[in-house]
Amino acid sequence: MSRDPIIAAGCLVTRQGAKGTEVLLVHRPRYGDWSLPKGKVDAGEHVTEAAIREVHEETGLLVALRRPLPLQTYKVEGVPKHVHYWRAILIDETPFTPNKEVDKIRWLTIDKAVARITRPDDAALVKLADDPAGTPFVVLRHANAMKRVDWPGDDVDRPLDASGEQQALGLVPRLSAYGIQRVHSSAARRCSDTVRPYSLEIGAPLASEPALTEQGFHDDSDLALERARELLMDTWRGAEPVVLCGHRPYLPRLVDFLVDQCPGVPSAEPWEHPLPHTVPTASMTVLHVHQDEHTGQPVTVALEHHTH
Repeated sequence: MSRDPIIAAGCLVTRQGAKGTEVLLVHRPRYGDWSLPKGKVDAGEHVTEAAIREVHEETGLLVALRRPLPLQTYKVEGVPKHVHYWRAILIDETPFTPNKEVDKIRWLTIDKAVARITRPDDAALVKLADDPAGTPFVVLRHANAMKRVDWPGDDVDRPLDASGEQQALGLVPRLSAYGIQRVHSSAARRCSDTVRPYSLEIGAPLASEPALTEQGFHDDSDLALERARELLMDTWRGAEPVVLCGHRPYLPRLVDFLVDQCPGVPSAEPWEHPLPHTVPTASMTVLHVHQDEHTGQPVTVALEHHTH
């Protein structure tokens, strides 16, 4: 009888040292190996949250996710195991305390980390540590809202339903995983209420965007797209991760437009966005943008899509 795959998540954590980029490796006494920090995803936990949690539990470090790395797949006692990895930057560093999972950690240059790490597939990931990590720009669809037919007032004032309120709370750790610092939303209540819990959590103002309501986009799509472009440009210039919450009907077009503004999504890992009617509530697309060192222009170094 086949068993469900094991899902795990982890990070390639980097920092700048005296001799260049340094990579964090952990030693696991149970296996006697050196690896990247990772672990199984708990029931009901999103992979992005698991990646942050595992790094903190194993090392005590607080990190923020950047570009995703190639999925690692192998078998453990005949059961497929899928490990999702992200580049991650260091947010806060505290003295390491050995624990039952990890008894030693090391910050090593890329070459030394490649030589020290146990699994060849992990070594291949370490070699990506000097590639641009990008800065996250999150395009988010609002959470579940009351049905239009059940709401007697103006559509722009339509609130979240009970399940949508729970989705909004669930987005707090997911947005926190990327270290989002600026919160923007369509002026519609269902959008602002989706990201308000996160803005309150981090103490950041919630910026309202009238041009990005459904009606605003319908009336002047050029104005709406230009406003989204301005926010994207602010992201890569200031290296400040941003979330923009909007509406299902225009999100695929908006994402296509933003990618056109920052071309460069790796052809080896194409992202196919869902059709407009299949964009789930509380789902998000993350563009990781970076300033090209040769042209000085913004490029998209990775693109990922997560459902709630």
